[in-house]
Amino acid sequence: MLGKFFNQSFVAIADKLQTRGALLVPAFTFALAMACLASVIHLEAILGAFAAGLVLDETDKRKELDQQVMPIADILVPIFFVTVGAKANLGVLNPTVPENRAGLVIAAFLLVVAIVGKVVTGWTIFGKPGINRLAVGVGMIPRGEVGLVFAGIGSASGALSAPLEAAIIVMVILTTFLAPPLLQLSLKDQESIAPEESDSEEGENAAVSVVE
Repeated sequence: MLGKFFNQSFVAIADKLQTRGALLVPAFTFALAMACLASVIHLEAILGAFAAGLVLDETDKRKELDQQVMPIADILVPIFFVTVGAKANLGVLNPTVPENRAGLVIAAFLLVVAIVGKVVTGWTIFGKPGINRLAVGVGMIPRGEVGLVFAGIGSASGALSAPLEAAIIVMVILTTFLAPPLLQLSLKDQESIAPEESDSEEGENAAVSVVE
């Protein structure tokens, strides 16, 4: 709703600015303003920036903005991942310490739920004959920046304990690395079926030609 209301004013400002970054400057300013607003109401600044991204995605300039933001994201996103990962104490997942076994159980549970939940979701697609539902589900397995965002928020607010925070980060890392090989396997089955279908079609075409 805010995006539709903000669309006309944002486009008007971007069109009036006669300088480089006419689109990027107001968008970045809006993101910073939303981050400050989130901090004022005692929320994490990243939630405000996330909300700004949702709003800007509803504007008519979103495709151009995506292209201009990409170089900035290439610089800042790795810094964010390293910062969040560096704050996590992975030592709490050491299996040799009895107190850490609860965190390991939670990490394993989150990993299973993250994989099974998305695979099942992929199989709920209807009305799309011939679609590879397994590939769709596997492609949704990775938990990236959103999971780390809320893990960072929970850690900063004290809502997450150290074992739970580490378990979430481990789940994000493992799902990110497991998804590509699993996706390749799911698509490999489809590629093996495709040549067989093409061979059968060629055989049918040849048979038709002989009959004619």
